[in-house]
Amino acid sequence: MIRRRSFLKAAAATTALLSAPSVLCAYAKEPATVYTGGPIFTMNKNNDIVEAIAIRGDTILAVGKKADVLAAAGEKPHVVDLKGKTLIPGMVDGHSHFPNGAYRELHMVNLNVPPLGKVEGISDLQALLKARAAKVKPGEWILGYNYNDLAMKEQRHPTRADLDAVSTEHPIFIRHVSGHLGVGNSLTLEKAGIREDSKDPEGARFRRDANGRLDGVLEGPAAQAPVNKILPPVTPEQHMESIAHDSITYASAGITTANNGGSPTVDEFFLKGSGNGDLKIRVVIWPNGRNTKLIKSYGDKRSGAQLDEKGLVFLGPAKLFADGSPQGYTAWFSQPYYKQLPGKPADFRGFPVFKSREELFALVKQLHDDGWQITTHTNGDQAIQDMMDAYTAALEANPREDHRHILNHCQFCRPDQVPVIAKMGFLPSYFVTHTWFWGDIHRDMVAGPERAAHISPLKSALDLGIQFALHNDTPVTPISPLMDVFSAVNRLTSSGKVLGPDQRIGVMDALRGVTINGARMQRLENKIGSLEPGKLADLVVLDKNPLEIPPVELKNIVVEETIVGGKTVYKKA
Repeated sequence: MIRRRSFLKAAAATTALLSAPSVLCAYAKEPATVYTGGPIFTMNKNNDIVEAIAIRGDTILAVGKKADVLAAAGEKPHVVDLKGKTLIPGMVDGHSHFPNGAYRELHMVNLNVPPLGKVEGISDLQALLKARAAKVKPGEWILGYNYNDLAMKEQRHPTRADLDAVSTEHPIFIRHVSGHLGVGNSLTLEKAGIREDSKDPEGARFRRDANGRLDGVLEGPAAQAPVNKILPPVTPEQHMESIAHDSITYASAGITTANNGGSPTVDEFFLKGSGNGDLKIRVVIWPNGRNTKLIKSYGDKRSGAQLDEKGLVFLGPAKLFADGSPQGYTAWFSQPYYKQLPGKPADFRGFPVFKSREELFALVKQLHDDGWQITTHTNGDQAIQDMMDAYTAALEANPREDHRHILNHCQFCRPDQVPVIAKMGFLPSYFVTHTWFWGDIHRDMVAGPERAAHISPLKSALDLGIQFALHNDTPVTPISPLMDVFSAVNRLTSSGKVLGPDQRIGVMDALRGVTINGARMQRLENKIGSLEPGKLADLVVLDKNPLEIPPVELKNIVVEETIVGGKTVYKKA
């Protein structure tokens, strides 16, 4: 990758011009490209909107007034007329599981509810699984993804009895939309060694019915682990197929830097994809912080370190989990769920992943002392509190400036927790599209009106100077940073109600959450996230100006073109 050179600001307030002759020498035979003819959102510290931008190779040369940028571009630049369309920085995925979505789409049964799928009830789910069973030999696995119990008409999880009715000759395993629960048929439980006398694993549950018998529902990643161990392994060919497929899916959504937030895909396949061209966008890897061998394998590399030659693969923070899913009733709250599911006690408030705060604090301190930035999955307010306390204890024992420890999702963040997040310098990455996909469910079932109105408290965070990122947690929801922007600005539920109107923010602040703030969160703000001289030429062309359309239309903006390092990787047909 071409190293960054020094640039000086020109006299014009909004124009920065190339000043290092060595850059010109590096590309002496390559003309610059100038984009102009539409608003260009720099997302710099002033949110400047400029007339033109010049790039050469993979690097931004200048931004600002058209005349000044053309002068900086040198002789015979290639001029691209935006024809009124809007240019923004390539968007940065605040958290997802690239490329898990592609693997599920290509090799599993889609059990989403409408409009993302066809499952309105248990019988629809069974019909789809039976159709797959008819196509595979007895004994072969049938896998499904993204069933949503609370959105189906029965409002319950499928059970092993429901899956046994599909087939007793095939092991069947389906995952909840949150990823934090799964259901197996009797054959799957048998193969996984989950028996009636099996004890619940740490931070998880083997769910049982009213008679105390296993009903096939596995609550929490640790409960799913015995099944995961016996599932057919993803082949190298499937890894590469998924990377190539999801590269285009993400690029078509305007993502130029994706996140591999703890998926089983390992570094070697990203490095191979970078080398052979299958990986067309950048990706930041969040290694499992509880996997000591994996963490040690990175040596002295830490967040922001480049792992490949092309500059497509980067190391991010160490990933931990503090709790599960609110819509799956496995998130860890300080107060009971608003409406309890059948079989849950009246005081049920979920459960933590770690068996004790002492164990959690010890691991956080170890990672912190070893120089790692840490990101932790936190949904319920008690999980958020546990992590704030663990991070704070580590910082008090070993102060470290600019630590950037992350509260990932940071969903049911209480009003009293936001000022502490600001004071301690923690960085939330908010799963703000929960307002759309589960807002009605959170308000009416999971948490009640008061707590639900404060999920993803963006305005409170913004008022205290917190530089938060936004994300979709794909494949939990489809990758769409513009849907993040829509949700942050409108906070509409899928039924059209506003959830927490006082936490809505403006368009530019929302755009920062999917551009420069996402880059900063992962220590890449000097390379990506804004359009400034010296940064990588990651650009996205939108068909509309986000500032000039009704806010409810933000999710309908179309990505026309996505450019990574100066090269087009996606263009709308």
